Amino acid sequence: MPVCNVATALGVGLIFGIADAASSIRGAELLRTSHLSVDVAEPGQPELPANATGVSSLVAAGKPIRIARGGAGQPKPAEDTHVSENLRCGLTHKVTSSSDKRDRCPEQCPFFAQNRNDKDFCTFTCVKEEDCAKMNPATQIGDDKLGVCRSCVVDGCHKCDTSVLEDRCSECQAGFVLKDGLCHFKYAGAWMKYVGYALLAIVVVVVAWIADMQLRPCTNETGLEHGMECRERAKILMPKDEDGERKPWPLSTNLMTTPLAGTGMILHFRFQAALIIWAVFVASVWMFFAQFVDSDLWLLGTRRFGTPRMNCILVAWGYETQNALMWTKVSFLVIVYVGSVLMAFAYGVLQLRCFQETDYKTKTMKDFVAMVIGLPKIPGTKAVEDDLKAKIESLSGETVVGVSVAWDYQEFEEEVTTALRDEVLAGIPTEAPREPPAMNPVRNGFYKFEKTIFMLPDADGAEEEDGSEALRQKLRELRPEAAASEEDPMKQLLLSLHTSPRAFVVFDTQEAMEAAVEKCADGFEFEGANGLTLETLTAEPDTVQWVNFGHSTPQEKALKLVAGFGIIGLACLFWAIVFYAPYAYYVMTFNYENGRQP
Repeated sequence: MPVCNVATALGVGLIFGIADAASSIRGAELLRTSHLSVDVAEPGQPELPANATGVSSLVAAGKPIRIARGGAGQPKPAEDTHVSENLRCGLTHKVTSSSDKRDRCPEQCPFFAQNRNDKDFCTFTCVKEEDCAKMNPATQIGDDKLGVCRSCVVDGCHKCDTSVLEDRCSECQAGFVLKDGLCHFKYAGAWMKYVGYALLAIVVVVVAWIADMQLRPCTNETGLEHGMECRERAKILMPKDEDGERKPWPLSTNLMTTPLAGTGMILHFRFQAALIIWAVFVASVWMFFAQFVDSDLWLLGTRRFGTPRMNCILVAWGYETQNALMWTKVSFLVIVYVGSVLMAFAYGVLQLRCFQETDYKTKTMKDFVAMVIGLPKIPGTKAVEDDLKAKIESLSGETVVGVSVAWDYQEFEEEVTTALRDEVLAGIPTEAPREPPAMNPVRNGFYKFEKTIFMLPDADGAEEEDGSEALRQKLRELRPEAAASEEDPMKQLLLSLHTSPRAFVVFDTQEAMEAAVEKCADGFEFEGANGLTLETLTAEPDTVQWVNFGHSTPQEKALKLVAGFGIIGLACLFWAIVFYAPYAYYVMTFNYENGRQP
């Protein structure tokens, strides 16, 4: 699985990397500009001198520049802005990557207006505020701070009121209502205040509950000591030292080589190390290109956007830089892809060798167990374990400690699990529940709430509800032949079960297990079924899902797989509709002009 995870992560990462590069190039193509600026005389203006001509853009567009990524907050004009000598009132100029974003228009016409009267792109004219709408009807307001003509800045506005030179809206977005030129959230009201009060009350109650639990006196020393003892036993400690003590492992312990909690823990931390090494490899390759090829690789995709004029300069620079450095991005992808594939193969081999080496050095419970495959369907009324034990011993000549049959009990999983838990707990001596001490009303309310959520027993010694009748009713529905008897329904349930095709055989030693597997390699007969085999295991007993035995046919596996993907798909659909869709709608309808951010 770790190899699959790494390969999947690499594939997804490379796909997104290529898609990002392609989208960046396409976005840059839409704003492609030449290296030369173009001055175009407006109607009624004198012609430009011959040395002022240049190459016109090959791309025509009809929308203002709106880039929705990068930067934060309202853009601030650079402090070292200056009025350019090349900018004149009423003359349209085209910006390129070589244009200076710090340029400001002359005081007589202090605002950059995007010229929408021509068919070119990234053309701007220095105008007075009253002339802003003549260049672009949607940007009628002159912003002294930014030095540009802009549209209204009203949250929730869909269409600005272009008849006035102030921030007023004429039509609001869905969910907003228009009032005095501003858009107000339609569903805002007193209920929001009450919801806030309710959330605050919940926080206060939770804080009070936690504080109350910290301040309570200890009334059950025996239970506290037992809990602390269980906690100590659950800790992973070092083997006993010369004094017979087991101390905690030091922080300097290498978890990639030391079997603290089995082979799985070693493989897990080796997987974490492999991810770190892979990430360092990818970052190092990019840093190498940025350091020794072109330092602009550090800047691509990180520069802040702002006014339409600044955006034109930024996109033109990005397009030209990406074109010039495209070979580095392609080389980076090739190196990372080839290196990742080779590293994934090496990682898989190393993980396998690590597992084999650790498994050879350590004896665990699975080393004494073999699995019988092909067992026929046998009812619980027969002594299957004893008969199978005798059969294996006669075939192999080895001593069998015991046989554990994997019974098919999926229909009665809850009842069997509950019975097993009750049987285990019955063997543990416990004190009867005691009456709680006197408590104030607040603490008493918290105590009753805790009893409910943690399902604590009552102190009056009342017995839990007997589930025998419910089990008997379920047997009548699923196993009518077993429900006919008046005996214990749990006993009748166990007798009505059937074996699954598998069983586990436990031997005295690993050598005996291996010898038995070898002697039964050709298969054997049991209860009229031929072709039963005895195989070794790679899984430990605590990882066995007993309830799934008998339900692992290819059809059932396929249905479970489809159901699993279906549940994941429904969860993703729920997330997309409930959480992502509102966010996407807000982002798509937000006005990003002049560097504004949601």
